[in-house]
Amino acid sequence: MPVVKSHHKLFFERPNAAEKANRDISSVISGITNDILRECPSLVADVSAGRAPRSALETAIIKDIDLHRYHLGIDRDELIRKVMDFMFGYGLLQPYIDDEDITDIDGTYYDQFVIKRHGVRSKIPVNFGSEKVFDTYCKLVAIRNGGILNENDSHCRVTDEKYRLRINVSIKPRNISSPAISIRKHRKNSYTIEDLKRLGMLDDELAALLGSLAASDASVLFCGKGAAGKTTLMRAFINMLPEMERVLIVESDAEIYPDKPYCIEQRIKKRNEGGRPITLKDLVKDGLTMSLDTYCVGEITGDEAWEFIKAAFSGHRGIATTHSESAEDAFGRLLTLSKGANIGESEKTIKEILGRSINVIFYLKEFRVVEVLEVCGYDGQADRFTYKRLYPADRE
Repeated sequence: MPVVKSHHKLFFERPNAAEKANRDISSVISGITNDILRECPSLVADVSAGRAPRSALETAIIKDIDLHRYHLGIDRDELIRKVMDFMFGYGLLQPYIDDEDITDIDGTYYDQFVIKRHGVRSKIPVNFGSEKVFDTYCKLVAIRNGGILNENDSHCRVTDEKYRLRINVSIKPRNISSPAISIRKHRKNSYTIEDLKRLGMLDDELAALLGSLAASDASVLFCGKGAAGKTTLMRAFINMLPEMERVLIVESDAEIYPDKPYCIEQRIKKRNEGGRPITLKDLVKDGLTMSLDTYCVGEITGDEAWEFIKAAFSGHRGIATTHSESAEDAFGRLLTLSKGANIGESEKTIKEILGRSINVIFYLKEFRVVEVLEVCGYDGQADRFTYKRLYPADRE
């Protein structure tokens, strides 16, 4: 049995014996993990994805223990197990990952964490002990989910499909102060319309409206700020669509996870994944050959906006989310993104097509639908879109 020796500093000058032991163990585990991520990051990603056996990683951990001669008075096999648990679980954040009611977990410093539950943000008692340990944790989460995170690539966004997480991580030098992590969670069991009524996102009037829209062929846009509940509502809406409706769902990162059958789910291929990158624009465009009824774009953020508008204009149902400050601002957002595609169409033509492509706009704020507009078209002479307010309903 090799001798294991720690050269890491204590986090506090006078901790009690139990605290000292726990912090030393955490520091050593973090140190070993950091060494592995520096020397063979692809091995961690391959083991996580099942492309390489865990024994290969255990061998690398043993070599690192022997090289640095770590010693904490614990059995080496126990130390290996703790390192493996640290690498492939979510550690201090695991209880919040497992809580189905939590939608967001955000860390801005090693001891500053908040969660969002039903649209309400609150603090949680999470403390990684030091910036160094938290930095290692952020790199680990990114790399094992197929991302790249180091001094040259100091920001990445990845998806953990097992837990249905979208993870956004950044470290120095992009971050001036501390590493930061943002985790968006999606439920393994979808919220139904009845669930969303109980949570206060909808009332009976809105639930009935969504039901009638799902039964029609209406194109629907869900808009609002980040974490407003757009994707949650869109997922519930997709699950309401007729069973035989054939839907293509395209996303940058998997987030929707529909329960409805006959859905084709696709995501982009990023540059670091090798081969030719595939964009949302490519996925929507390629869908024209797939005998579809409906196109769904998880979130419109770029020039895929124009392909989506054209698909909806061609007689298909279109469903998407996008960021905007109000329901009426949503078309301004899509117009700006469409013009960025260098399509050669005049602004007036884009507006005319847009006004005939989308039928209804839902605007959400703080996990609640606050406005729904029916799109009546585009008035070219007045240069404005015309709407009818469906919710709150206009009263004569």
